[in-house]
Amino acid sequence: MGEVLHSMLDNHQFYIVYDDFTIAIYSLLDDVCEELAAGGTLYGYADEEEVAHALLMECFQYLTMRNT
Repeated sequence: MGEVLHSMLDNHQFYIVYDDFTIAIYSLLDDVCEELAAGGTLYGYADEEEVAHALLMECFQYLTMRNT
């Protein structure tokens, strides 16, 4: 059982979602769906948390450039 749980945790996806006021990283698909239903936009996703943080920074730069 422990190996199955560890395997599930290794296969996490990280989703970068933004709206008018926030940029966030989510790891639960239910949370992503809630944010999208509330008007959020999916910027991207990654298999590794470090890559997700890099995408978050990229999203911030994208939004900054778009809003200037």
